[in-house]
Amino acid sequence: MYFFLTVEITVDCEHSHPDLKVFKDCKMVRDGPGYDHTGEGFPYELCAFGAQRFTSGRHYWEVELTRENSPPKNYWLIGVVKEETFTSQDRSALTPSSGFWFLCSDGPNGFHTSTDQSVTFSLSPRPERLGVLLDYDEGQLSFYNVKESKHLLTISTRFSGSVVPLFNPGVGDHCALEILDCPEPVESAEESSQPLLSSKSSNA
Repeated sequence: MYFFLTVEITVDCEHSHPDLKVFKDCKMVRDGPGYDHTGEGFPYELCAFGAQRFTSGRHYWEVELTRENSPPKNYWLIGVVKEETFTSQDRSALTPSSGFWFLCSDGPNGFHTSTDQSVTFSLSPRPERLGVLLDYDEGQLSFYNVKESKHLLTISTRFSGSVVPLFNPGVGDHCALEILDCPEPVESAEESSQPLLSSKSSNA
């Protein structure tokens, strides 16, 4: 077990998708009422980005995926993206080689990561609060089920340049995606047997 300091994260409204609703001091985001998702797949274009940039160090934040008397969200995407990538309009290939690293919940289609070779799996119970640990210098992005104190998985890569937090609330859920205030040092969850998912062959 070890401790690490949390970081304050807010949404950069200037570069968020226009069909997203951002509120609560830029800490909460959901699909807007005017968004018409006609596709069958996950709406990857509904991206919101963190206002904070990271070029070194270890940084931790948490995202609430449920609300009182409601089940956890079925659809969401959370991770980091290379800063020079999110300002471009082409988000058709959300892979490490194009500057994206994330964990995605796609409802009945299960969970998958941004590795260049898609990895789909199940998680039980479905996370109600997700912890994200970015270790820039070690090239690792780890995800935790905070309520269960459980490490879910780690993506191994090499970061270069600035990276920023990445959020996508999906569509159709009752509750929004909320970035939490976590001012106190956080004790890490126990490491699970989940393997590292490597993307080092595609340096972004």
